[in-house]
Amino acid sequence: ISKMSADTETEKRICDVLRLKGKSTALIIAKEIGLDKRIVNKHLYILQKSNQVFKTDEQPPVWDLLEKKKEIKHTLKPEQKPQTTRDTSEEEKHVEDLLRSGGLKAHQIATDLGQSRQTTNKQLYSMMEKGRVQKCSISNMWSLNEEWSEGSFSQERLFEMITELGDGGYGCVYKVKHKIDGKIYALKKVILTRKADSEVKALAQLEHPNIVRYITSWHGPNIWTSNQQRNQVSNRTYLFIQMEFCEGGTLTDWIQARNHMEKQRTTAEIHKIFSEIITGVEFIHANNLIHRDLKPDNILFGADGKVKIGDFGLVAAQTDQNGDPIERSKRKGTPPYMSPEQENKKNYDEKTDIFPLGLIWFEMLWKISTGMERVKLWSDLRNQRFPEGFSDKYSAESTFIMKMLSYSPEDRPHAKDIKGDLQTFFSLEHDVLSQRTI
Repeated sequence: ISKMSADTETEKRICDVLRLKGKSTALIIAKEIGLDKRIVNKHLYILQKSNQVFKTDEQPPVWDLLEKKKEIKHTLKPEQKPQTTRDTSEEEKHVEDLLRSGGLKAHQIATDLGQSRQTTNKQLYSMMEKGRVQKCSISNMWSLNEEWSEGSFSQERLFEMITELGDGGYGCVYKVKHKIDGKIYALKKVILTRKADSEVKALAQLEHPNIVRYITSWHGPNIWTSNQQRNQVSNRTYLFIQMEFCEGGTLTDWIQARNHMEKQRTTAEIHKIFSEIITGVEFIHANNLIHRDLKPDNILFGADGKVKIGDFGLVAAQTDQNGDPIERSKRKGTPPYMSPEQENKKNYDEKTDIFPLGLIWFEMLWKISTGMERVKLWSDLRNQRFPEGFSDKYSAESTFIMKMLSYSPEDRPHAKDIKGDLQTFFSLEHDVLSQRTI
C-alpha cells in the first residue's frame, strides 16, 4: 500500500511540474522533484499509458500534459481519430529513450515501460536486427548502437586520460584516473565485434596473482581519439575494458635495462621472475585457454614487483565444447615470438605458448647488446642453435629451453612440468643451481 501511495505521489508531482513549467524533458522534471531520471522516465510512461501525458518525437523527448493537447483537438477532421494503440516504431522509440541514459538489462527496460519481459525481448531483438541496439554477451546489458547524445551518461566519462600507453590495430590502451575513487587504471578500447568479447570473457574468469586483474567492461562511443585515428571519423561503438594499472612496466623494459647494466642480474632473480610467468601461463592453460601472444611487451610488473601477464586480445579456447581440436587462423600473433605451428598450421593446442616462453627465458638470461646482434642470433635461436658460450654458462637452463623450442609441439613440456622442473632443479632463494642431475 505504501509503495502504491508513493508511486501515486510521484506521478502527482510530475504532473504538477508539467502544469507549472509546461513542456519539459525527463531530466528537467527529475531535477525539479529531486528524483533519479530513470524513476521519472518510468512514471512518465505509466502516465502516458493512462492517457495523462504525451511526448514529442524530439530527442530527448519533451513531455506535457495530455489535457493541454486536447485544446487543439478541434483541428482534427471528424473522420480522424486519435490512435489508441502504439505502433512498433513508437514502442521502439520508448526503448531508445531509456537506453540514452546508459546500458540496461531487459528486465529493467520491461519494468520501466510497464510491460512484460517477453514483449520487451521481442522489441530488443527486432531492434538488434535493424542495427539500432546491441547486447553485451558478458553483462547481458543492452545499449544503443550509435553515438550517444551529448548530454547522456557514458561510463568512460568517469575517467580522466593521463596518457596513451599503446596504440595498434587491436585498439588503444590508456593510463587513466578515475574521477570518483582517484585510483589509476589501464583502460583498453577496441572496436566492438563478436570476437572482442572473448578477451573480456577470458579476463573475467582468470583471477590470479600473476594475471592482470580485470575490473569491468562496457560498450560506449569513441570519446577519445588515438594517434592512428586522429584523421578518421567514426560512429562505431567500442568495447572498453578497465584493468589494473601495472606500475612496474613491462618485461621488455626489464630486459633492456638488464642489457645496459654493468652489473648483471642474478640467475636467482631471473628464475624467480620466470617462475611467476610460468605459474600464470599454467593457470591460463588449466582454464582451457591459450594466450597466443606471449612476448616481453605483454608481461608486466605490478607495484609490488609481481609478474602480471596481460593483453588477452588473441586468447582462444584449447578445444571446442566437445573436446575436439579447433581450426584456427594462421599467423595470429607476433612473428618473432610465434611458434612454428602458428605460422603454418590450422590445428594447435596450448603447447604453442611454450615456444615463445623458451625465447623469453633465453632473452632474460643472455645479454643482447645491439639490434643487429639480435637479428643475427634470433633465427638460430628459433632453430635451437644457441650462441657460443650460452650452454657452458647456463647448462641446465639450455637443456630446458632446447625442449621448449622443439619444432614439434608434442616434444615440448607442459607449463605445469616446467614449473615443477624450476622448483626441482633451481633454487629460487639463492643464486646457485641445485646439484641434481638432469
